[in-house]
Amino acid sequence: MYQSWTYALNEMDVTSGLIALLVILLLLFAFVHYMTSSHGTFQKLGIDIPPKSPVLGHFGHALKYGVFDVQTVFYKKFKDKKVYGWYDTRTPVLVVRDLDMIKDILVKHFNSFVDRRVVMEHDVPFRDNLLTLRGDRWKQVRASVSPTFSSGRIKKMSPHIERNAKILLENLKEKQESGQEVELKEICEFFTLDTIASIAFGIDLNTLKNPENKFAQEIKKITNPNPLLLAIVFLFPFLGPWFTRIGLPFFPKKSMNYLASAVDSVMAERKREGTEGTVNDFLDLVTSEAKEQGVKERLSLSEIHAQSIIFIFGGLETVSTVMSFTLFLLAVHPECLERAQKEVDEKIGKDFPCSKNVQNLHYLDMCINEAIRMVPPAFFLDRQCVESIDINGVHIPKGMVVLLPVYAIHNDPTFWPEPEKFDPERFTPENKETRHPYAFFPFGHGPRNCIGMRLALVELKIAIAAVLQRYTLVPCSKTVYPFHLSKIRARTTDGAWVKINPRK
Repeated sequence: MYQSWTYALNEMDVTSGLIALLVILLLLFAFVHYMTSSHGTFQKLGIDIPPKSPVLGHFGHALKYGVFDVQTVFYKKFKDKKVYGWYDTRTPVLVVRDLDMIKDILVKHFNSFVDRRVVMEHDVPFRDNLLTLRGDRWKQVRASVSPTFSSGRIKKMSPHIERNAKILLENLKEKQESGQEVELKEICEFFTLDTIASIAFGIDLNTLKNPENKFAQEIKKITNPNPLLLAIVFLFPFLGPWFTRIGLPFFPKKSMNYLASAVDSVMAERKREGTEGTVNDFLDLVTSEAKEQGVKERLSLSEIHAQSIIFIFGGLETVSTVMSFTLFLLAVHPECLERAQKEVDEKIGKDFPCSKNVQNLHYLDMCINEAIRMVPPAFFLDRQCVESIDINGVHIPKGMVVLLPVYAIHNDPTFWPEPEKFDPERFTPENKETRHPYAFFPFGHGPRNCIGMRLALVELKIAIAAVLQRYTLVPCSKTVYPFHLSKIRARTTDGAWVKINPRK
């Protein structure tokens, strides 16, 4: 009897093991089938692709080269092609090299590419922001928010920038007097965060002196999302909505709620004190603009929350990146720095930079554009095709994600001889006339270009001009140039270190 039971149990163990193995094999087969089911897309379209992994597509190339070099490597490989194919794991992505096609996608046939790619669904309020809204609702919200960034509105917001630029100078003075070497990316992030808090909500921070303030800490949490969650969603996009439903949002919910509450508190306080329409920050202007345009009912409270939050996202990393690289590149090119300082002295004199007088700083504008060319903060743009279309002989089916390789184009020697060289002269009016107008598009083009472009440039010019008025930036013991870019972000691996000397 004992032997019979033992034999039966062993048989059950073997059977259970076989069933488990079968289930694992079926799951593995289902996984492989899911990951590769779209991998014949470009073959059917007759579009070339780089060698790929059977399951993960071109994900391995992205890990190997990083977000910058992966563009240039395959941009050069397919130099005789208008487009080439790419698989973000299982998602087909059409990479467009041809500048005329890019123009058609962004402008001429914009209605066929009105949407951006959305990798992960978001909770309110973030899901209602301009970057992720689609179709007609995007058009309505864009129309409501756009007047906020008119020249007149930017002029009203300028005092917030000037006030924080003066705080930046005070902090730089302390570092200069103590002989400290300065990492520009860090200090530019502090300035940009302070400026955004002031422009968006009328909040004064001085983060350099008080880096642990609540607002700065919550912003840090949402601008540095969980890298593991990011990787999982990138590999398996279908899991994105499920993460949101089970309480694992891409951005920390507490931080999002904190910012939404901050918006509510500011609006309530201004209503209570009768100061609505007098503060001239982004929140004040976007709500008053809605009233003036008669569209208050079309811009919900959630959408006001979302635009305020995306204002932070859109301005923090981009402006601090461009500002730090411009100052760093001027520091390691003293002849350019001297010319920029001379222009500031001649055009502004002893007046403090403001939205009006910085418009005359044409050489500084050239320096900023050259820094953006070398390291565009938005190193690629994407659109999603909403209706099948043929452009320049290339068929683009509905649903196809289209990627525009900004960094690779900005560093293409065909348009930019010696692209690794910092040369502001590329942006003289004469030189600009000789280039294809879409060889430089850091803010995009067309109806869905960067809505805050003009405000960002005014902020950059005011802050940089203010620094150049007072200080000369020079290389120091920690300076590394030529710099090496991080594989995943628009920043240097060694930091952007300089020493600050007072102007003589």
